[in-house]
Amino acid sequence: MYIPGGEPPKKSLTIIGLGNEMLSDDGLGIKVVRELGNRLGDRSVAFHELSVGGLQLFDYLIGTEECIIVDAIKTGSQPVGTLLRFVQTADNEPVTLTSSHQIDLGQILGLARFMGAPLPKRLTVYGIEADDITTFRETCTTQVSKAIPKLVDAICNDVQTAHPERTPCTDEWQIIDDLVAD
Repeated sequence: MYIPGGEPPKKSLTIIGLGNEMLSDDGLGIKVVRELGNRLGDRSVAFHELSVGGLQLFDYLIGTEECIIVDAIKTGSQPVGTLLRFVQTADNEPVTLTSSHQIDLGQILGLARFMGAPLPKRLTVYGIEADDITTFRETCTTQVSKAIPKLVDAICNDVQTAHPERTPCTDEWQIIDDLVAD
């Protein structure tokens, strides 16, 4: 738990996979972070699989230079399997990124700022447009299963190139279209 004035240990990058593996596509964040752990096995990267959200995310966000969150996204405005990315920097006012995990990410970032907590300089949320996040099933739907390796590739590419201009902060969701086609 964050204590104002306390110094949490510094990590260069934290990658968080959110979801529930027992709820079909909702488990995609955990599946992605496991594969990222295999491909980016670096001691300076902290990997977390979480079935929580809201305020419970707070302690995972503070004290890291950069944070990546991977989760299922259900907007209904994109085809199932579409890869999405949202970049939030510490300089920008937190925007509302609604999630099924209680309070939204913008509220968490606002609370952290209010408390003076050390926020990541860059927070990137990656997701896949989900089809089914409510059926008890340990596997994802076909379109989401096909998209998972593509999202892993996109995140690896973004992490390994580390060029901010490649993933600019636009205050809106970006479709990762360069890796969507089969």
